[in-house]
Amino acid sequence: MIERRQYPRRQVDGEFAGVQATLSVRVLDISVSGVLVQSTRPVQVGERGSLRLSLGGNPFTADVEVQRVTTASPAAGGYRIALAFVAVTPEHSSLIERFVSA
Repeated sequence: MIERRQYPRRQVDGEFAGVQATLSVRVLDISVSGVLVQSTRPVQVGERGSLRLSLGGNPFTADVEVQRVTTASPAAGGYRIALAFVAVTPEHSSLIERFVSA
């Protein structure tokens, strides 16, 4: 399979995050352009929200927009949701870069 991503990604294990106050998600991977999460509930492409999580022990917040929603594997269940960062501070962008390259 050809890699189409523009930025490198690092798998995230055991980190949980909230998208808006109404949706708890599991973070699967993250890059400087966005994050892939898994949820038990679907969302609509184009929806916007705020993502808050702890990244390597550091608090991280960014405004996000839903880019893609797919059904997760039967074993995993739920939905895989691709979120693009639409507003992230330079400090948080640097935090992601350090986390991904570690």
